[in-house]
Amino acid sequence: MSHRDLYNLHGTGAIEHEVFQMPAQRDYWSSVTIVPCPVALCVQTVVWYEAGYVPGYRVCMRRIGGDKYDKATIRHRFIARGDAQSPVLVRDECCER
Repeated sequence: MSHRDLYNLHGTGAIEHEVFQMPAQRDYWSSVTIVPCPVALCVQTVVWYEAGYVPGYRVCMRRIGGDKYDKATIRHRFIARGDAQSPVLVRDECCER
């Protein structure tokens, strides 16, 4: 289930984004990483995609075997927020194709 809320994801001011409340797992990071994409009708997996400067950055991609994913299939982008009791993924719609 999702709702919309204001977040300043790019340092240019708060704008409205879709926010997904994720089920709490054994720890915070397992609640927002290697989980099914929460976007309706998407069947891909949300994976870690930080480049060293955006803590919590996640994308959904199609698994191509083992722990390998196809970068060409990136569909949705997220920033992980919240805490261990209330993990959320904030959808970054501005960067989606």
